[in-house]
Formats: sequence, structure tokens, C-alpha cells
Amino acid sequence: MPESNYIELTMTEIADLPRDKTVFFSAISPIEAHGPHLPVGTDLFIAETLRDRVKAELLQRRPHLHAVTLPTMPLGSMAIPPAGSFALRASAIESSLLDWGNSLRKLGFKFWLLADNHGGPSHQLAIAVAAHKLQRKGFFLIAPFNYVFRHMLGKTPELLHATGLAPDRCGGMDDSHAGTNETSLMRAAHADKVRDTWQTTPRAKEPPFKMPHKLIHKIGDLCGALGLKDEALDFHFFAHGLAWIQDPDMDAWSGDPSLSDPAAGEAMLKFRTDAGLMLMEKAIDGDPVKIKPMGWAIRALRNVMG
Repeated sequence: MPESNYIELTMTEIADLPRDKTVFFSAISPIEAHGPHLPVGTDLFIAETLRDRVKAELLQRRPHLHAVTLPTMPLGSMAIPPAGSFALRASAIESSLLDWGNSLRKLGFKFWLLADNHGGPSHQLAIAVAAHKLQRKGFFLIAPFNYVFRHMLGKTPELLHATGLAPDRCGGMDDSHAGTNETSLMRAAHADKVRDTWQTTPRAKEPPFKMPHKLIHKIGDLCGALGLKDEALDFHFFAHGLAWIQDPDMDAWSGDPSLSDPAAGEAMLKFRTDAGLMLMEKAIDGDPVKIKPMGWAIRALRNVMG
């Protein structure tokens, strides 16, 4: 089960890597405020944990593969605005991933798993569009969080059954940032980085819905009435996220951190690791990987949103 760190390799060693048996692994997420109880690197810490878990599971199942770890990318668009957050334009995320992916593709490689933990719509769409463009050229950029996040916000039976969690414990729309789910993830994977204030941080207030948010939400309602479940979820999420980010008195978290539980975090980590493994194995086996991320119905606006 050979492993390498890309930036430690020489050009000769890179040339010797088996092209059809090498899988690249990296993590991406923004540096972003996560309330008074979690560090600004929370998304990166979780993404790196998932990167390492998927890599370990894949090498155990397919020991003939060679895993190469790429540097972590501390990048993300549509990060929440409180002090401490760094945000990039969605176009910068898309072009960065395209350039990295094309560099690997031109060297003859085919597979790259990108672990992520940021749910900003423009961020997820930038990753998805880059992945689609690369896959058309025969290169697989696999971003499991784009698959997982829709299950989380939709509170799907598949997710609830696999994790054994209640619908309010799996990172739904009202718990999408530094609340019960994300604090549980951090307490499971990086308990030493969680401040004791998780116990006393109250449930975040719900953002006020104004006319633009209400209109977007009603479009989602219309999609739902027409049987377009994915599109309905997209518009509802966009309305909720926009209302939250545009609230001048917003809390830098959503949901209730005090309800977090390491066992729930571990259950979510397992579900997400299994999803990454499933998607990566599909790519290695030559099957098309189709992921519809949150916001796909409004992907044309990805560069306008952030």
C-alpha cells in the first residue's frame, strides 16, 4: 500500500508513478468563523480527516493502488462575513481546480479525491462545474461533499438509516454551520480543538425572511408542487442561506452546539467516508460519476453569488 506526499517527490519519482493506479488526495475549505466554540479552521480540519479516512479505506480495499497526498487548499467562496473569515470568488475556486486537475491530467493521471466541508452554494457549484469539465476530458475529480450535503439538507432516509441519527442531528438547513452536527464532527475528530464554550453556546436565532428571500422560497414551493424535489430543495436552501448571510445581526453559527455528541459525529464521519469510497471506486472502475450538488438548479448564478 504505497503512499507519497506530492511536494516531497522529485520529478523523476513523479514520472515513475503508475498512471492508472495512482489516486491523488487533498482537502479544500475556507478559513471561516465558526462561532465562539470552534476554530476558524474547522472546515479544513474535518475535510482533512475525511481525506485521510477515505485514503486509508481505499488502500485497504485496493492495496495495489498508490496514494499521493496533495497540499491542502485553504480556499472557499461564500464564507460567512464575520471577522476572521477569508472568502474567494467562486470563479477563483473553479479556475484553481481546473488548473490543478489539468496539470495532473497532462501528466497522464486520472483520479483525484477532493475532501470538503463547506456548504456555500457558489463554492459547491464551482467545484461541481470544474469536476464536470475535467470528467469530459477523462479525468475524475471526485468531491464527495457535493453528494453528501444534499443528503444532509434533504434529511434523506438513506442518511438517517445509515447513521441512526434523528433528522435534527444530521446537519439540516437549520443546523448547517457550527451547530449540533458540525460540533459533533469536531468533538469526534478533533476534541482538543473544541472550546468548552460549546456547552453554553445557545441555539442560534433564525434569520428574518425579507421579500427577496420569501420570493426565492416561494419558487422552491412551486418546484415542490410540480414534483421537482431537488430543485425545491435548492431554492429553499438558497433562500435560507441568503437570509442568514444578509442578516446584519447574524450569529456566526446555526443550530445548537450544546446538543452535540461525539458518537453522532462519528456516525456522520463514517457515512461520509463510505460515500467518498463509493464514489472513488466508481471512478476507478470506469463508471461515470454524476453528482448533483446543492444549488445545481441555479448554477448559472454561481459567479454572481460569491
